[in-house]
Amino acid sequence: MLVDHPMELQPIAASARSLTSIAFERLRSDILGGELLPRERLPIQALSERYQVGATAIREALSRLVPEGLVACADQRGFSVTSVSRADLLDLTETRVRIEQMALQLAIEHGDIEWESRLLSAFHRLSRAPAPTSPELATQWSTVHRAFHETLVGGCSSPWTLRLCTLLYDKSERYRNLAKQTTRERGRDVAAEHQSLMDAAMSRNAGLACQLLRAHFNETTEIILAGGLVGDE
Repeated sequence: MLVDHPMELQPIAASARSLTSIAFERLRSDILGGELLPRERLPIQALSERYQVGATAIREALSRLVPEGLVACADQRGFSVTSVSRADLLDLTETRVRIEQMALQLAIEHGDIEWESRLLSAFHRLSRAPAPTSPELATQWSTVHRAFHETLVGGCSSPWTLRLCTLLYDKSERYRNLAKQTTRERGRDVAAEHQSLMDAAMSRNAGLACQLLRAHFNETTEIILAGGLVGDE
């Protein structure tokens, strides 16, 4: 009589899940980072060789990226990186502004002294980060920049709102990374913008903080659009 041993199958299943997760994270990172370009075809065999992961894991990872809006799947054509457009960027920016303004207002209303301490620390690390003049420094700056914005709204009492903030931040970073080689800051003082945001939040001036947040996001979007990378499709 054959006896099933479920426990013996767990390492195999766990390994499969791990490989899919690895493929998912690498693909997602390369799309958000602009390494995989909009509309670029994503042939499974080529990706399998690129990431040294099996075809099954690649296929599952691509399928997981479809509902995130980073990968498109068409019958008979396979997978491809989703396109970008001016209309999408403008819609994304306005949605992000509204969601993060709500989160920021909640953070200012409910954030405690621990939130204030985290915000001061995050701003200090951002202000001390070297200018992103190389790929390594750019990665370092992006990390502390993300931490500052996440901490800014981190006192928000709504986990779902914070999840939406994270999703919208990632999508915005994709546009910024795609455009970074063709855009210029036009004399922009980003450090001063972050300082003003932090000061308004710390002084519990929700109205001013939300106004500054909108201006901060809109300026980035205008710079990206001025670079000419994003079309009108």
